Amino acid sequence: MTRAARAQGALRTLDVSVTDPLTQRDIGLRVRTPAGEGRAGLIVYSPGIGCGLSAGQAWCEAWREAGFFVVTLDHPVTGSGLWETAGTTLRDNLARALAVPQYGLRVADCSHVISLCLTTHEISGRVDPQRIGVAGHSFGALTAQSIAGQKLGGQDVSDSRVRAAMALSPGSLSVERAKSMSNVHIPFFCVTGDHDTFVTIGSGQDSMVLGSPLANRLAVFDNLPQGTRQLWVLSGADHMTFAGEPFDPSHYSRDPAVSVAGDPQAWARINAVTTPFWHHYLGQNGDAGIDRSVMAERMKRAKLPQDRLVID
Repeated sequence: MTRAARAQGALRTLDVSVTDPLTQRDIGLRVRTPAGEGRAGLIVYSPGIGCGLSAGQAWCEAWREAGFFVVTLDHPVTGSGLWETAGTTLRDNLARALAVPQYGLRVADCSHVISLCLTTHEISGRVDPQRIGVAGHSFGALTAQSIAGQKLGGQDVSDSRVRAAMALSPGSLSVERAKSMSNVHIPFFCVTGDHDTFVTIGSGQDSMVLGSPLANRLAVFDNLPQGTRQLWVLSGADHMTFAGEPFDPSHYSRDPAVSVAGDPQAWARINAVTTPFWHHYLGQNGDAGIDRSVMAERMKRAKLPQDRLVID
């Protein structure tokens, strides 16, 4: 394990590299530690394709400040290494990243990291094993969906230690495939945007268009069991709004109707709406979770009138 730490006031951020002995995959981690000395919940964050440790930093920092350990993964093959093209091409890298085995391997990465967080001396003494959540964007959303209970190739790869999950830009190859979300039986929050459809990765002849129609993303929510499901459709948000960080425009395209200038405002809204979800289902400051009515009220205060928010 290699590490590089940097202090941020009373908070600490630790970058490490770990190897899963079962898969022999080297996984990059950014471990954000909350202030205080007591036990805290853990949120594991899985980024989208081609994204690394800085992905989702806008809300990962907000969740840490809200009292959670937040661990961001840089997945092998599908993470930041996608852009390393010495001796290869981006299109070849994308083909490897989108190969079927990578879906299950990303799930295995997350489960291995949860195990590390519960056993390694750096944070294990403070992580509450009863308060574990998983979140992800795009490919990371698919990863979170599988960990939460959506079957992968007919197989159950869920992690029973995960108590709540969140998908930013949830996805499905088809509306029919989204029906398998009925197998999810933990609280689940789908976060998408009214322009969250397709994105071009790369440029020129090496580029590739990926994504889902908005109808498919909404079908993920529609097929969740009622009772602990949430949906938020942000007005004026596209797929890359949910990157949660500035990004290289030569790497990803944007919907022409969505302005980069609006990202910080959208990120602030995402922070304000998603944090109550974690505080309800994973607790707050070591205490029991806030009431669902309190969660709903806080969410409603942060959304815009043109947003769609469903708490069902």
